[in-house]
Amino acid sequence: MSESTEPTKDLTTLREELAAKDTELVRLLAERMGLIRQVAKYKAANGLPSFDREREGALLDVLLAKATEAGLPEDVVRDVFASLFAASRLDQRRFLQRSIESFSVGIIGGTQGMGAFMAKVLRSAGYEVETTGLEEGRSSEEVAASNDLVVLAVPIAATVEVARKVGPSVRPGACLMDITSLKRQPLAAMLESTPETVDVVGTHPMFGPHGLDFDRQKVVLCRGRGEAGFARVKKLYETFGAETIEATAEEHDAQMALIQVLIHEKTMVLGSVLERLKADLGRSLQFASPIYRTELAMVGRIFSQRAELYADILTRNDEALRLSSIFEQEAGHFARAVAMSDRETIIERFRQVSTYMQDFAAWAKKQSDAILDELVRRG
Repeated sequence: MSESTEPTKDLTTLREELAAKDTELVRLLAERMGLIRQVAKYKAANGLPSFDREREGALLDVLLAKATEAGLPEDVVRDVFASLFAASRLDQRRFLQRSIESFSVGIIGGTQGMGAFMAKVLRSAGYEVETTGLEEGRSSEEVAASNDLVVLAVPIAATVEVARKVGPSVRPGACLMDITSLKRQPLAAMLESTPETVDVVGTHPMFGPHGLDFDRQKVVLCRGRGEAGFARVKKLYETFGAETIEATAEEHDAQMALIQVLIHEKTMVLGSVLERLKADLGRSLQFASPIYRTELAMVGRIFSQRAELYADILTRNDEALRLSSIFEQEAGHFARAVAMSDRETIIERFRQVSTYMQDFAAWAKKQSDAILDELVRRG
């Protein structure tokens, strides 16, 4: 009998069949979580991180292809497995946190911002954490002398000075690390101010103080002194879900000139232009494409935060002046073309940049499509 002539089942029967399928799904989910715990045990035994971006991305691609073959909407499968992957990662992190070594952590600047967030995350897993700030806690030297891992979580402008102040107090066998978005000068200051018996690691969490922990976030690690301290810090971040990337301090700062200085300067210029125009941003959103909404959201995000943070990012990176000058030149190039209605110059430069980015375009298209699809779906 063809599908078109098959008798329609009554609602009660359909609901019973749906309930049976749902029960089967729950059973399969329980089996899947059991396998995840075996994976967590293996990772704990072999010192592997809880998050593997490449593995997760490849698996999702396979699942989306199978969804297409089965006639299922990709967004449904993506949502279901995003939730499953998140639950799996959380289960792995909790297991790994139960099996890691215990040591004390002192966070200088740990009463607000990223320092306070790190303190909350570590305490949630049972770490002994001491924090100190401008108006509370013991002195920074006392905190540095009393803990196994000493974290500098102070503003960029103060990091070098604080490192020099507390470095001599860090006890032998302990580790001193920072979480600043620049690495050359803070790392040098930590090395110079501490004795050879103290390990030193430069770190840069590439995210802000939000979320449950460090799940799927990137952290750059720069070696300073001591293998034991570096291994401890790397494992600590990975146990809470971070993806760690090793780099020299010089490479880190050069990359931050692209990722932070150039992008933040561009975003701040956009915000400055909007302010000069006194643009009605609320009204503009009614006309907005998803791309504009995303861009405007990033502008608003920056200007909802501390001006001092972005001033330090733009002025304290040694590469900032060179990149800012090139940015100004290119902006002027396009501005002159617009002023002269020089369509051909715009087309020529556009094509030159397109050629440069052609190998990058496939990833960029896939990534931006996913972002825009999500924005459209969720309004």
